[in-house]
Amino acid sequence: MNNTLKRLVKSEHRKFLILMIILIIALILSALIYILTGKASMTTINYESISRMTLGKIFAMSIKRNIPYFLVIIVLTCIGQNYLLIILFGIVSIYYGLSIIYIIRTVGLELKYFMLTFTDYLIFFPILLYFTFISSSISKYTKKAKNIETISRKFDIIISGYIKISLVYLLIIIAYSFIYSIYVYILSRLMVG
Repeated sequence: MNNTLKRLVKSEHRKFLILMIILIIALILSALIYILTGKASMTTINYESISRMTLGKIFAMSIKRNIPYFLVIIVLTCIGQNYLLIILFGIVSIYYGLSIIYIIRTVGLELKYFMLTFTDYLIFFPILLYFTFISSSISKYTKKAKNIETISRKFDIIISGYIKISLVYLLIIIAYSFIYSIYVYILSRLMVG
């Protein structure tokens, strides 16, 4: 991260607090949605069908699930849509809140499901939260920074720096998805075998 971006992100402590408040509200809404839907029983998962999937298929499914959020956040940040970015984070947080409720239920009911999904809550969601914080901090400056140009090719300093950070995060998510796919591939065969 270049010095300009570091200063921008460090100056946005309030933004992180806002995201944490949104996360807490989203978790409360998740609990209300769970109560209002009648605490529906979990659909059963066919672990045998997962065990028949190839590593490539599991990886493709993991990428399809993990990458779209990051791509949308990158686009919204580059065009300076801070409020849409925060709304999207709220929606994703509600989804994760519901997922957390279900995973808590599964610890006592179905350990296999817990084993397949707990890494998302311990690794993926914290990465998603921090990337959203960086993006939200930078997005309010992207519209204002159109006149700042670098010497080479007249790229905007903030946008070009943000794109570099985004590529690093995308690589981290791809690596996470690959390691997670290997984990699911091995675990699903152990569960069935």
